[in-house]
Amino acid sequence: MNEKKIKIAIIPAASCGGCDVSLANLNEKLLELTNFVDIVFWPTVADFKIEDLENLESIDIALFIGSIRLKEHEEKLKLAREKAKILVAYGACACFGGIFSLGNLFDPEELLEHVYLSNELITTDNTEKEIPGQKYEINGLDLSITPLTDHARPLNDFARVDIYAPGCPPREIVLDMLIKVISDYIQTRQIPEIPLVLAKDTPLCNSCPRIKPEKISIDRFRRIGREPIQQDLCFLAQGVICLGPITRDGCGLPCIKANMPCRGCFGPTSDVIDPGGKFASAFAPLFKLDQEKTLSDEELIKIVEEIDDPIGYAYRFTLGISLLKRIMREIKEGRTE
Repeated sequence: MNEKKIKIAIIPAASCGGCDVSLANLNEKLLELTNFVDIVFWPTVADFKIEDLENLESIDIALFIGSIRLKEHEEKLKLAREKAKILVAYGACACFGGIFSLGNLFDPEELLEHVYLSNELITTDNTEKEIPGQKYEINGLDLSITPLTDHARPLNDFARVDIYAPGCPPREIVLDMLIKVISDYIQTRQIPEIPLVLAKDTPLCNSCPRIKPEKISIDRFRRIGREPIQQDLCFLAQGVICLGPITRDGCGLPCIKANMPCRGCFGPTSDVIDPGGKFASAFAPLFKLDQEKTLSDEELIKIVEEIDDPIGYAYRFTLGISLLKRIMREIKEGRTE
């Protein structure tokens, strides 16, 4: 191992593997980076064990992928924070809880029972009706899985995060910024000013090229795939839910360019206290603006009920940092009625 190289560990937790793929997709850039970097831990692509991470005296940079959903993830994050000079929350799950945090709407026992026992789409052979986490041995070897935590949570619930690299997964533009940070550290060995968010602190709408009417009045919800959607008109003006008004800019607009609305994987701007609450306050006034005073409460409720999955829209990537997270935890602990 070249002692002049810096040491980087890439540590997965509750994730789908997409963030690992985004790093592998660096292709030649990744090969060039290895001239200056030793990847000392990346179990997704090589046969690393947790003992390899434990035995490292120090790490320069730890890229931590995924939210904290198992006790094992919490332990790995603690190791990463202890050993790394710079801890990077890589991807929406690490930054905000991500898709996995939607599971916070249910108790861990409900999730496990549904996935392993009652789900009609089960494709695994589970004739013994066993749920992971229970005591499980084969030939004297303990193969039990560490238990689920009560909620899927972002890294900064457990440790100080130095750099946030948002996205699901982070886009090339974010990776280029991250490589620049790594390159600067290689040259200077100076830790950047933290916390550093590799995204703009302005709404995505600011750079969206779609036509935005001066006044928007929505008569009904529209869903992508169910009817034609204009490619040059603001999604909100067409009744399509888009989180552009509350989501950080800096992704390069890949979804917008593909005629898909923003789903919020870059997370909220710093002035947003709760993503779902901000979404509701920004979106609700647009419904039948011209008729608002004449609509009854029942009519307004009927309009809102047209949304198939309101929490999934408002908190697709951010339930782990929401006020709902705190309320649900307090309810579980019996601290609220």
